[in-house]
Amino acid sequence: MAAKPLLEESAGGHTARIISQLSENVAQTDTAKRLEESLTSRDIPRKLAIYGAAAGFELRDELDHLSNRTIEPNIFFNARFLAPAMPRLEDREVRFMVMRDENELRSRLRFVMPYTIERPGLPLSSPVIRAWATPFGPQGTPLIDHDDPVGVIEDLFDILARDHIKMPEVLVLPEMRANGPAAKLFRSVALSRQLPIVSIEQKERPFLESKLDPETYLKQAIGSHHRREYNRLWRRLSEKGELKHRIARTPDEVRFVFEYFLTLEASGWKGRRGTAMAVDRFRAAFAREAINNLAERDCVRIHTLELDNRIIAILIVFTVSGEAWTWKTAYDEVLKAYSPGALLMVEVVKNHLEDTNITRTDSCAVPDHPVMSRLFKERETIETLVIGLYPGADKQVRQAASQIHLYQRTRNLSRIIRNRIRNFTEHK
Repeated sequence: MAAKPLLEESAGGHTARIISQLSENVAQTDTAKRLEESLTSRDIPRKLAIYGAAAGFELRDELDHLSNRTIEPNIFFNARFLAPAMPRLEDREVRFMVMRDENELRSRLRFVMPYTIERPGLPLSSPVIRAWATPFGPQGTPLIDHDDPVGVIEDLFDILARDHIKMPEVLVLPEMRANGPAAKLFRSVALSRQLPIVSIEQKERPFLESKLDPETYLKQAIGSHHRREYNRLWRRLSEKGELKHRIARTPDEVRFVFEYFLTLEASGWKGRRGTAMAVDRFRAAFAREAINNLAERDCVRIHTLELDNRIIAILIVFTVSGEAWTWKTAYDEVLKAYSPGALLMVEVVKNHLEDTNITRTDSCAVPDHPVMSRLFKERETIETLVIGLYPGADKQVRQAASQIHLYQRTRNLSRIIRNRIRNFTEHK
C-alpha cells in the first residue's frame, strides 16, 4: 500500500515566482511576457508532501533513486539507513519532507529532508523546522536532485512560507559542509529572495582527501617519528601472532562481522558507561537493520584488525557516490598498549587513498579527536545554517541562532562535567 502523506501542497513553480515580481521593480511588459511563456510551458507539477516516520519503509525505492542523483551525498539520509533510524533513535516526532514532480504519467522525487519541529533552548522559545541530525548521523544535508536544484529550493521556500501551512518561520540545517554544494545552494537562494540567513556552530572536521600515495601522505600527516612508532607497535603486536587487516563487504560477511562489533564495543568503556549499541535494544535493532540494508547495495565496508583470526579492532565505513564516512569503531582494550584502533585506522587510510572509487572520507569525528585529527590532515568547515522563511524574519533568525548556540554550549559543558566525573570514579 502506498504511503499516505499527512500534508500535500502544490508548488506555484515558475508562474508563481513571476507573479510575485509584479510587486517588485520589474517592468510590467517584461513580467507579462515571462508570465505568458511560463503559462505555455509543459512543466510537470511540483508538490511538497509530509509523511510520518513509518513511511520511510514504503518510500525506500523512491529514496534510493534520489540518493544516486543528489547534488551532495548524505549516507545518513539514504533510505536504507533512514527508514530503520527514524522510529528508533528519537523520542521526538520525526517526519519526512519531500518534493516531487508528479503527473498522471510519472513521479520523481526531487528533495528529501527528515525533520523535527523544535523549540531550541527554552520551552517557551519560538519553534523552528530542524533537519534531522543525530550522533548516529552527524550530517543534516538534505537530498536535492541535480536536475533543477535552484527551482526545487525556490519552490520549497515558497510553500513553507504560506500562512495556511502553519509551519515555523525559521529553518535550521545542522551539520552542513560549509563549502558543499547544498550549503552554497541554500545560501544563494536565500540571498536572492532577501531571506535572513546566518551561519553558527562552525567547527573544523577532519577529512581525508588527497591524491598522494599512502606512504607520502602518512609521512606528511603524522611525521616520520609517529610513522616509525606505528611500525614498531605493529611489529610488537605481530610477535603475539599473525596480524592481518581484512575488509568485509558482502552482505553475509558484513552481517557476521557486525555482531563482533556489537560484542567488542559492549566489552569496552562504552559498555561500562551504558552507551554501547548492544545495551539499548532499539539502537541495536536499528543498527543491525541499517547495516544489513546498506550492505545489500555495497554501501558498507567493515575493516578489521585480526590477531590469529581474532578481531581486536573494528571500523564500520559507509560509502556512496565516491564519498565515505567512518561511522563506528571499537577495539580490544586488553591490548590498548599496542593502540590497535590507531593501527587499524592507518590501514584504512592506505586503503582509501588507493581506492579509486573513494574521493573523500568524512571522519564524522569531533575536531580534536586524538586519532582522526592526526591521520586525516584535511579539514572541512561544518556549520549550522539558520534561515528565515520570509524577508522580515530577521529577529526570529537571530533569536533562534542565539538559543541554539546557548543550548549547544550548555550541552557541551554538561558533557565535560559528566566525563570528568566518570573519569574520576573510574580511576578511584
